[in-house]
Amino acid sequence: MTMYIVSIGVDISSTDVDVDLTITEKISRELPLILPKGVKSAISNITGDDIVITSFTPEELIEGVNRSVVNLLRKHAKGFKDLNGISDNPEGAKEGISYAVAKAGSPYGDSIVVSFDTYGGENIVNEMALFVEDIGIKYGYDVGISVSENPKKIPGVGYTGKETDDPVVVITFEDLQDLPKLAGLIFGGLLSFENLYLVRSGSPVEILPPGVICTMSAFLNGNVIDLYPGIVKRVKRIL
Repeated sequence: MTMYIVSIGVDISSTDVDVDLTITEKISRELPLILPKGVKSAISNITGDDIVITSFTPEELIEGVNRSVVNLLRKHAKGFKDLNGISDNPEGAKEGISYAVAKAGSPYGDSIVVSFDTYGGENIVNEMALFVEDIGIKYGYDVGISVSENPKKIPGVGYTGKETDDPVVVITFEDLQDLPKLAGLIFGGLLSFENLYLVRSGSPVEILPPGVICTMSAFLNGNVIDLYPGIVKRVKRIL
């Protein structure tokens, strides 16, 4: 059975800077109830006003999982710009949800999920996401990214437009020992970009615009670890 990691990112907030925690609490509580047996899913990233739901699922269930997740997001959304950008055809797709999928490398679906949110940094954020993709590919990992030059098809849901500007990148790996190396490479590489801030998951957009914030999480057998605290501790130890 071929397994995949699927991440869906969306702005469902009523503001442009943060997410109402009551929304995430409701989604986390209901998420296990709407998915088929054998699918592991969780909110992996909360980045500014965007949340990312990541699922570990068999290939044949991807369409149903996507549909269920998007319906749950619609149920609890306080803002519908991204959700309303979805279309049944490529021509009608507008700025919408971010979608990334990668083949699982381990029996547990171990992966890193990197999520971005912008405030005035829409012209630079895709370059940052593509840079993270390049790191994963260079070191031989399977990578999924939401950035696309054309409208992107989301199985079971529809199409989202190429204008989508809060990208998500998924990198899967086989050996848990690869996690610190991969996280370090991503963090170190992103330091080369101006106006980019790695933040703790759930942090609001507290930057000097224009800029971009980024969260990085480990999705391990359905469990989520925010990698920000661990990276900060490693940096302090080195310094």
